[in-house]
Amino acid sequence: MHEWHNILLTAGDHSSPSDGLCLMEAVALFAGERHGDWPACVCPVLIEFGRVLNDTMPDRWRTDLLLPLIPALVGTRDPQSDNCGVTATGLERRRAAALLAWCVNNLEGITGGDHEVELHVGGALADAAEALRYGQAQHAARNAAAALAWAAKAVADRKQEAALRAGQSSQAAVRAAGLDGLRLWHGAVEAYRDAAVSSPVAKHFESVTLALADAASSAG
Repeated sequence: MHEWHNILLTAGDHSSPSDGLCLMEAVALFAGERHGDWPACVCPVLIEFGRVLNDTMPDRWRTDLLLPLIPALVGTRDPQSDNCGVTATGLERRRAAALLAWCVNNLEGITGGDHEVELHVGGALADAAEALRYGQAQHAARNAAAALAWAAKAVADRKQEAALRAGQSSQAAVRAAGLDGLRLWHGAVEAYRDAAVSSPVAKHFESVTLALADAASSAG
């Protein structure tokens, strides 16, 4: 029996559990599947978003925030899911739309006027919206998560630089940056959990999401 309370999630994929576990490898272990980061019991949209969460979230928060999600992720795969990922099911599209909507609503303006980061964030959101428009839910989720990763890094960097300019020590600056970053990551994890466990969203939600994403990308 695996000692779950001793698991430390780490970035990247691993050749075996003894070498470490990312979020999806831990889900596979929990579900009794063969080792790998593409568990058959998890919705592909949640896999794509979750892999980016795992690999870009700071080490000090990854395990505490992501490990409790494992039971909620098991069994989320739609029985109608296309194993090749070519055609997304309605549930997969709705999950991707929910994650994209959260990113649009929470990342707009968060970069503090950093034009380069805004281009990255806006471009990723636009790519996600375009993918969702054509039913490519996995691609949409991956790009929405990429926008989150860019924004989270920008938030932490900006807060740390401001603290240093204010004369704080480097350790205090890192702590200050961490507080803002933690709030963003925590919100993203809650949105991710909701996408996994909540009932299907309203039919109009996807079109609203696309409009929001288009507005965010054009503003960037």
